[in-house]
Order: sequence, then C-alpha cells, then structure tokens
Amino acid sequence: MFHYADGYRLLESSEEISSSSLEEWKVFLRKNYNKLLSLDFKSQDISFDPELTKIQKYKMKKNNPDLPDVQISKSPGKEIDIPKI
Repeated sequence: MFHYADGYRLLESSEEISSSSLEEWKVFLRKNYNKLLSLDFKSQDISFDPELTKIQKYKMKKNNPDLPDVQISKSPGKEIDIPKI
C-alpha cells in the first residue's frame, strides 16, 4: 500500500508531502509508514520487494541516514506473484 500510494516520495522529501493539499493522502502515507516501522500489521508472511535500484537506495539513505532498511529493502517472507492492476 505504501509503495503504490507513492510513499517513496515521503522517504525522498517529507517537506514535499507536508506542503501537499491532499490531506487524506498525507494521513494515509504517514499511518502506513508508522505501521511498517512498528511491524504493526497482523501478518508478515508475504515478502515485498520495492524494486529500488542501488542508486535510488543510496540517494534515499544520503538524504535520510536514519531511514530504516525495512522501507527500502526486500522484506522477508513468502514470495507471492501478485498481478498488477
């Protein structure tokens, strides 16, 4: 959900998100971000790969050195082929 809602924009530039007029989107992104960090989802059995390049990960880490790896790296779990809509 975080990835498909353009959550990586939050990781790249939180100021850009804060200045957005889309209140529901901002709340949604921040809620999901916090849930991911606190491992608050009921099931964590399915793996997710954000498919970021090494350069994208480097730039994000450079802009935000405290960025947790859980946000930019493949998560553990079973790999499921979920069709894209």
